[in-house]
Amino acid sequence: MKIINLTDEQIKLAEQLLITVQKKEPIVEYKELGDRITPPIHHRQVPRHIGVISELCYQLGLPFLSAKVVTKGLNVAGQGFYKLYTEYFPETKKLTPNEVFSEELKKIRECTEWYKLAEYLHIDTDFPRPPAKSDVIPSIRILPMSSKDEFPGMSIEDLQDDFFLGELKERGGIFYFRKVGMNAPNGSLVLYQFDNLIIASARLQSIEKFEIPEEQQYFGAYKFGINTVKVFQPITLAEVNNIDSNITRFSQSKQEINSSLMSEIQELIHKKQKGLLADELPVYESQKLKEGAKKQVLVNSYERNYKARQICIDYYGCSCSVCSFDFAKFYGDEFEGKIHVHHLIALSEVNEEYEVDPLNDLRPVCPNCHLALHSKVGEKPYTIEELKEKIYRN
Repeated sequence: MKIINLTDEQIKLAEQLLITVQKKEPIVEYKELGDRITPPIHHRQVPRHIGVISELCYQLGLPFLSAKVVTKGLNVAGQGFYKLYTEYFPETKKLTPNEVFSEELKKIRECTEWYKLAEYLHIDTDFPRPPAKSDVIPSIRILPMSSKDEFPGMSIEDLQDDFFLGELKERGGIFYFRKVGMNAPNGSLVLYQFDNLIIASARLQSIEKFEIPEEQQYFGAYKFGINTVKVFQPITLAEVNNIDSNITRFSQSKQEINSSLMSEIQELIHKKQKGLLADELPVYESQKLKEGAKKQVLVNSYERNYKARQICIDYYGCSCSVCSFDFAKFYGDEFEGKIHVHHLIALSEVNEEYEVDPLNDLRPVCPNCHLALHSKVGEKPYTIEELKEKIYRN
């Protein structure tokens, strides 16, 4: 069967109909549809064109888009739609025109393959495509890592930078395991658990079990896709439990998250990667915390402690202590939790490791105010009170 080729006018009408699907507009009148394209066409010409569009939809295995176009004042498709539909589906003649119309509108709403029509007509839309089979993730596993046996003395940030983004990639994604490894299908999403937090993820390519343990301690190895390795702000048990209520604690057992919750887990990981501001570091929790240990890079940079940052935000909230700006209120919910943390005593002035008090030494501030606080050339930063006075005075 030869696929129908549409005219330029019909392609424009098809594009507008696809837009109504995207925007979830239930129906559109003939005249309104004709007026939406450039140059507009008379409403009496619309039925003929949309009939051809529906024939193309049929050839692509899609519902009849012309069901969305209705007569003014009647709010149902015209007789032409019913006649065309029953030609292709004779068994529907036992139904009334209104029944056919309602049923086809339902199919249009539920259809997930509108990308087929958009791609065939070279229309630029963002209808989602189903994942290729190779992209389907069969399961989600939590892989515990031991801070005592495997990574003694390593901090989360060092583990993320030096191991996941360094050593693991350098050895081609090979991750050796002691004793019994996890049984997970290839392609699984693996979440690495360390110090009661999820700190990285990767896609599993294969599992190899050794007949003779290597170095007398490694019983096998996982191979992960090196291009799938991600590190992000640590994910807490509460955040995982909020998605899968069956995960009630982190332990050294290799737990499995319900794979039907894949999109929620991926969205959480994406959220933890997004919007990492210059002064931001991942969340954590603890009591007495140390900060200021220097790392030699190109210049000395002072470590910001993850735990202290989160305790400060948990106590003071995410609104700027100077101007009260709130990212989520201004930009939307996806920016919830985005804020800088300002040290009331600059770490560069301390010049030594010191015990930070998250409630007395830190305050949440927005990036603009953070820059302003540190803009007192040649002197100590402005205090929050000094900056507030400048705002109110102006």
